[in-house]
Amino acid sequence: VPDGSQKIPTHMVYDVKHDGRHKARMVAGGHRTETPVDSVYSGVVSLTGVRLVTFLAEHNQLELWGTDIGNAYLESYTKEKVCFTAGPEFGDLHGHLMIIKKALYGLKSSGARWHDRLFDSLTDMGFTPSRMDPDIWMRAQEDHYEYIACYVDDLMIASRNPQGIIDSLESAPNNYKLKGTGPIK
Repeated sequence: VPDGSQKIPTHMVYDVKHDGRHKARMVAGGHRTETPVDSVYSGVVSLTGVRLVTFLAEHNQLELWGTDIGNAYLESYTKEKVCFTAGPEFGDLHGHLMIIKKALYGLKSSGARWHDRLFDSLTDMGFTPSRMDPDIWMRAQEDHYEYIACYVDDLMIASRNPQGIIDSLESAPNNYKLKGTGPIK
């Protein structure tokens, strides 16, 4: 085990979705690590915030879209120094010591690292967090504001051009893989 690192258990979680797709996710045993000093916070917009963005969209004739950022935690890097021994699901690497660099589900700081990554992306796109709810982001346009409400990795977008925001999130430097994107009914 590298100096300063902690060996933790991991396990695979398998699921069959309602449409027949199979899904696997590796989950780290972060409960065995010390709680980070900086933060374990991950942004969650309040119900009042969701209602406010919905009202603002209706009042200003904005389209209301939703999207989900796929594998959001894997979009950021962990600051925790942890490793694990690869199990049989790793094929030829079975038994090897693996160092975790990505913010896996189960690590205490993963939510905070994802929040930091999303913060940087939205700031680079010209959005600023509102004072009322820091998980509602605003950006001034010519005659209106655009809004994004964030619930960890789910986004509600209120804009006259929501596809433009989606395109910015999907293209460089963000390169997010979005799913379930479209108008909210």
